[in-house]
Amino acid sequence: MNWELVKACTVAIATPEGCIQGTGFFISPNGHLLTCAHVVESAGGWEEVRVNGQGVELVYLGDRTRDDFAILQLSGYQGASVPLGFNFQPMDRFLSIGYGRTDFPQGASIDGTITDVNPQSEFSNLPMLRLRVKANSQQVQGGYSGSPVFDAETQRVIGIIAAYDNTEGALALPLVTVRQKWSNLSIFLDINQNVPLLPQNSDSTKVFISYRSQDPDLSLAQYFYEAIKAAGHEAFMAGESIRLGENWPQRIDTELERCDYFLLLLSPQSATSEMVTEEVRRAKQLQDLRPEHKPVILPIRVNFPLSSPLNYDLRGYLSQIQQREWKSPADTLRILQEILSLLTEDGGSSANLAPIEELPTVAPAWETQESPPLPIAEPELPEGQVDLVSEFYIERPPIESRCYEVILKPGSLIRIKAPRQMGKTSLMARILHHASQQGCLAVSLSFQLADGKVFADLDKFLQWFCASVGRKLRIANKLGDYWDVIYGSKDNCTIYFEDYLLVEINQPLVLGLDEVDLVFQHREIADDFFGLLRAWHEDGKNRDIWKKLRLIVVHSTEVYIPMNMHQSPFNVGLPIELPEFNAEQVLNLAQRHRLNWSYTQVEQLMAMVGGHPYLVRVALYSIARQDTTLDLLLQTAPTEAGLYSDHLRRHLWNLEQRPELAAAVKKVVANTSPVRLDSIQCFQLLSMGLLQLQGNDVTPRCNLYRQYFRDRLRVS
Repeated sequence: MNWELVKACTVAIATPEGCIQGTGFFISPNGHLLTCAHVVESAGGWEEVRVNGQGVELVYLGDRTRDDFAILQLSGYQGASVPLGFNFQPMDRFLSIGYGRTDFPQGASIDGTITDVNPQSEFSNLPMLRLRVKANSQQVQGGYSGSPVFDAETQRVIGIIAAYDNTEGALALPLVTVRQKWSNLSIFLDINQNVPLLPQNSDSTKVFISYRSQDPDLSLAQYFYEAIKAAGHEAFMAGESIRLGENWPQRIDTELERCDYFLLLLSPQSATSEMVTEEVRRAKQLQDLRPEHKPVILPIRVNFPLSSPLNYDLRGYLSQIQQREWKSPADTLRILQEILSLLTEDGGSSANLAPIEELPTVAPAWETQESPPLPIAEPELPEGQVDLVSEFYIERPPIESRCYEVILKPGSLIRIKAPRQMGKTSLMARILHHASQQGCLAVSLSFQLADGKVFADLDKFLQWFCASVGRKLRIANKLGDYWDVIYGSKDNCTIYFEDYLLVEINQPLVLGLDEVDLVFQHREIADDFFGLLRAWHEDGKNRDIWKKLRLIVVHSTEVYIPMNMHQSPFNVGLPIELPEFNAEQVLNLAQRHRLNWSYTQVEQLMAMVGGHPYLVRVALYSIARQDTTLDLLLQTAPTEAGLYSDHLRRHLWNLEQRPELAAAVKKVVANTSPVRLDSIQCFQLLSMGLLQLQGNDVTPRCNLYRQYFRDRLRVS
C-alpha cells in the first residue's frame, strides 16, 4: 500500500526550537530527504534544520526563485523511502500529507486533482504542476511546502508542493525538473517498486467506501481501500476511482448497484452532509428491495461517539445496524481485521458486523449556535427544550398562528406545501408541539423512513401505517385481531382506527404525515390511501369518534396524479404554502447569528441564494464562525469549491437519475426569460426546489442554481 508508505516516509522540517517550517520526505533508504529550498531558508539555513530532533547534512540547495528544492541527508537513517516516478497525466488524482496544522501533529492529508502543467514566472519559467484541492479536503497552508505529490494512478510520488495557490489549491515542482537540476535523483528511481495487488475476479466481494475528504477520514478510507484491494476484493472510493471529467453521478450509482458492502465512515462533519445522507438512503433502498439484502451497511463512527446525535433520516436508516467506533489510529487494525474477516468468511452474502453491545439510543440532532445547519429537520420538538431548538426558527406570519388555531378544531386538516428545505417539517413540528401543549396526543410519521417493500401493495402499506401509528402511541399491535380478509384493505384500516386506536385514547390525536410525495410514486396505493384520509376528514365533521383525529399532510409538490376531487384530501382543509424569507426575515436571522449586518449585505446574499431558508442559514452559520466571508462566499458559491458544494452535488446526482429532468433544467438555465415545461416535469422540479413559478412558466429559484447548472450541464 504505497500511500501508507509515503505517509510513513514524510516528516516535519523544524528549527532547533521545534518550530515547524515545512515538510520533507525520504527518497532513499540512506536518509536522502527532499524538501523546498525556501523551507530550508525559513529554518535559518540547513545548519538549523532539524528532522525528528536531529541535524542534517546538505547535499544540494537550490534557489527559491530558480529551482525551489533542497536535498538533505539524515545520518544513521535506516528506514524506507517513497516510490518515485516522472510520468503522470493531467486529471490524475493526487494525495499529499503535510505539517501545516497544529491540530494534526502527525500530519494532515490532502486530496485533489492534478489539473495541468503551467510555467510560472516566479520560478523562472520552470514548469509547475497546478493542483486543485477538493472543496471539502484540508486546504494547503504554509507548512505544506515540501510535501510529496503522490499520484494515485501511478502509485508514485511525482512532485513536491512548493506554494499554495488561492484559486486552485497548490503549485508543485515536478520531479522531472528536480532531475534536470540534480541528476543523481535517477539513482533512487527504482529503489521502491509498486506493491502488487492480488488479481480481482468477478466473484470477489465488492465494497463501496463512503468518506469525507479530510483527515482522519481520508487517511482511514485510503488505508481500508488499499487493504481491501490487497486482500483480493474490489473496493470503490470516489476520490480514488473516479477521474476528473468522468460522469461521477452515474459512476456512483453503478458502484452502489454493484456493491455487496457499503462501508460508511461517519464523522461529525459527514453526519450533516446531504451527499452522505443520500448515499445511505440509496444503499438502504437497494437493500430493502433485494432478497439478498445487499448492500450490507457497515457504519464506522470516526471520532464520533455511538450516542452522538444524527439527523432524522440518518438516525432512521442506521437505527438497527451494528456500528463500530474509531477513536485513534490504535483502532485501525482491529476494525480492518474485522472487516476483512467479514468479507472473507461471508463470500458476498449479507452478513453484518457482529453484535458487541446493545445499540445505544441516538439522540436527535438540533440546531444551536454551536452546531451546523441540518439538511433534514426533526418532525417533533424535544420536551422542555423548545426555546433552545427554536433559536433559528423564523416565523412567517400569519401562518403559524393560523395553524395553531385550526389544529385544535375537531376533525381538522392542514395541508403544508413547499419545496425541499423550505421549513415544512419544522412548521409541522411546531404545530404538533402546540397541539400537545393544549392536551392533544401528537404523532409524526415520515414516509421517507418506510422500507421499500412497504409500498409493494395496499394491504401491506396500510398494515404498516396502522402499526406505525400504534407504536408511536405506545398501543399494542393487534392487527391480527382486527384485520379480516373478508373486508378490503381500506375497511380494515378504518376499523383498526375506529374500533381500536381511537377508542384506546382519551385525547384528540394530531397525526403529522411528512414526505407524502413518496406515496404519489405508487399509483396502486396513492388513490386509495389519499381517498381514505379524505373519508376520515369528512367523518370528522359528523361522527364523534373521528372528531378525535386531526391531520397535518406535508408535501413538496403539486398533486400531479389524477384524483377524483371528491376523494382527494388536497382540496379540503387549511392550505399552507410556505414562502421564502423576505429581506427583513433574513436580517432577523443574521442578528440571531450575532452578525451586525445591514440591508446591503442581506441584499448581496439574497442576490445569490434568494430567501431560501436552508441556504441562507448555511451562509450565516459559516460567516458567524468566521469560516468564510460574505465576499469569498459569493465568489465561490456556484462552484464545487464553495460552501454549497455538498448541496449542489446532491441536486446534480438526483438530476442525473432522470435525464429528462436534467434536460428541462438545462433549458431553463440557458434562457434569461421564463420557460414553459411539461407539467409533470415542472411539478417535480418545483418540489426539488430548483425552480420557481412565474405565472405558468418557470425560472431558476435562485442565481446559485442558474450559475451552477449552466456550468455542470454544459450550457454554451
